[in-house]
Amino acid sequence: MDLILMRHPPPDVAPNVCYGRTDLPVDASRFDATVASMQARLITLLDGRMPVAIHSSPLQRARRAADVLAASLELPVTQDARLAEMDFGAWEMQSWDAIDRHDLDAWAKDVSGFSPPGGESARDLAVRVDAWARGLLGDGVDEQAARDAVYVAVAHAGPIRLHTATALRLPTTACLSWALDFGGICHLRIADDGQARLMRWNG
Repeated sequence: MDLILMRHPPPDVAPNVCYGRTDLPVDASRFDATVASMQARLITLLDGRMPVAIHSSPLQRARRAADVLAASLELPVTQDARLAEMDFGAWEMQSWDAIDRHDLDAWAKDVSGFSPPGGESARDLAVRVDAWARGLLGDGVDEQAARDAVYVAVAHAGPIRLHTATALRLPTTACLSWALDFGGICHLRIADDGQARLMRWNG
């Protein structure tokens, strides 16, 4: 199974703001160019193959790009809340400078297990995205066909990085420092035995 995970175009948000689950609009000035680049790279990656489905986070910065990609391939979009960005709880839409220093220190000491007040941990996020990926084997096709299929998802940096670590059987937070541009792509190839290979990162 090939899994192509694409980060959404830039959102319209001020610098230095903590945002995750907040449903931000896209940055209209950069949306068209970013999606055009995503389309071109996706076509190259597909190399004539047709995805089984286009999946998307429900947040509009991902869903709008997924809609364009799906329309170009004449496919529907399957929206799944498990692909949404991390829920930062009380930190959402606060300046990073305004967040309690003790909380940030606690997060730094336990990046995987710490949950912001009212939010979720990186481990929680990794579990829900892994559940989504495992569910693809039952996505309306027989198991062997699913193993040979290509799935495309438009999501967010957090879910993509954390799922890459899970798929490669690395520690939960191993990929959190990996640069992933807006519109960047992660291509994972999953063998029948569940072993994953990273074919492309941020390409």
